[in-house]
Amino acid sequence: MARIPDSILRHRQPGTEIKMVGGKYYMQRITCKWIPEKKQRKKVVLEYLGQVTEEGLVPKRHRLAALAPAYSKEFGATWLLRLFSKDIHGLLRKHFADDGDWIYACAMLRCIRACAMSYIEHSYGVSYISEILPGLHLSSQNLSNLMAGLGFRRKAMVAFMKEFIPADNWYAIFDGTSIVCNSQRIHDAQRGYNSHGCHDPQLNLMYAIALKDNRLCPVFYKQYPGSVRDVSAFMNMLHEMGLKGALVITDKGFVKLSHLDELEAVGLEYVMPLKRSSAEYSRTPLEMPGYSGFTSRFEYNGRVIWYYEQPVAEGDTHRYFLYVDETLRHLEDTAHLPKKMGRETPEEIRKAAQAQMLHGTIVLKTNKMDFDGQDAYRSFKTREDVEQLFDTYKVEEDFGTTAMHSGTTLEACLFLNHISILMAYRVYARLRDNGALSKYAVVKTLQNLLWDIRATNANGKWELEPVPKAARLAIESMGLEIPATVE
Repeated sequence: MARIPDSILRHRQPGTEIKMVGGKYYMQRITCKWIPEKKQRKKVVLEYLGQVTEEGLVPKRHRLAALAPAYSKEFGATWLLRLFSKDIHGLLRKHFADDGDWIYACAMLRCIRACAMSYIEHSYGVSYISEILPGLHLSSQNLSNLMAGLGFRRKAMVAFMKEFIPADNWYAIFDGTSIVCNSQRIHDAQRGYNSHGCHDPQLNLMYAIALKDNRLCPVFYKQYPGSVRDVSAFMNMLHEMGLKGALVITDKGFVKLSHLDELEAVGLEYVMPLKRSSAEYSRTPLEMPGYSGFTSRFEYNGRVIWYYEQPVAEGDTHRYFLYVDETLRHLEDTAHLPKKMGRETPEEIRKAAQAQMLHGTIVLKTNKMDFDGQDAYRSFKTREDVEQLFDTYKVEEDFGTTAMHSGTTLEACLFLNHISILMAYRVYARLRDNGALSKYAVVKTLQNLLWDIRATNANGKWELEPVPKAARLAIESMGLEIPATVE
């Protein structure tokens, strides 16, 4: 009997066995039954689960029971997302073959309404996406098997995400967030600490966002245990991405000094903030009267920013810029007024003066030697757009917690979330480019307005119903026109 390789056996689940038939491997659920007459156990095959590859289980296909013809289905929200995501669908089919269809449909439906997986089948049935991609079996039980199989295919997920990484001349902005997870069966859900003071079991989700030609795109994600901090995970994710030709921008304390040598060794440029307590930069300009020690100033978002370019010695491969934002300085001066003000000891006064001297300051370090103070500052401030990503992820799409019960289904869920965010960001970019963000939010526009654009099948042919005025205005605000016929 041929031995089954370890790369296949590692995917065997409790209560199952893997058999080789015709050079391929298949998993089936089994149990044992006692035969009293023979006084021995007999193996009983309960069900066939699917084919096993080196990447994981590929669940068996189910026949979809014939559904009664629907009279009316949602059309507008899925039409808009299909319009902006045709390349995503094509790449999913490239890397996941036929599974690309159900992945695309689920991600689209969850982009419109962040529902539990058990409600996906209903959303699919009442949406026109079921006419575009017919025959998808998205029942709760089958979707659970599909998700379990998808969770093993991280290699294909990475290949898919790399399709969206620009080749060169782009900003790679890194940041992380926490995802609350109370499942005891997910080992990575560990007690940690985040910026909101939450100590619940959580995962750390790190994201890379690409900025090129003034276009933001979330291009890569990776999850880590809740006890692993961003600074420890940064280089690991960078290696998996195979990052090249980018200017790396991170948050304060995100990168160790030893990481900078690795970035420079692979030819990556960076702009990173230093802690105010760092001994790397000179505080001389802050100790001089007024702004006499600063190099120059510029305007940013209605604020005057003073900056100091620290002199570069011969042979240096990086440089430092010190900035003072008076508006930020005033906010910090008044944010935490001490109760003992006016009654401090001389030593307390001295420490308060030293701390206040650093209020409103930002220190940037970069190895891009042709940057001046304004270039470095504006590059770093592109990080502000990353906050929009996590607002969309955790507030609008409501992906801030997860109810998955295994590591594989969690990985699959995060991948579906990633595709949903890709779609949402394209709608966001369209609204922003047309100056409509002050009136329309991405998810509410899809849920509350475009979902009301419906198609009916009264005489064996799908036709659009009259479009509500609010939905029509939302479409027009993006510079689009509602199609005359169902596509």
